[in-house]
Amino acid sequence: MTEKACRQCHLISQGSTCPDCKNTSLSDDFSGVVIILDPKDSAIAHAMKVEKKGRYALRVR
Repeated sequence: MTEKACRQCHLISQGSTCPDCKNTSLSDDFSGVVIILDPKDSAIAHAMKVEKKGRYALRVR
């Protein structure tokens, strides 16, 4: 199964629904990947408004 990024929260996952925000608008056209391990202490997570650990796309088309 192909990985897709959520257009709303940018979480990268497999399937047709985002496991985080339950959005069904996913795209396989994304670029840049950041892995958030500790969202509370991460400046990148704060800038991206990420509250849960996981793999996130930087840009989703």
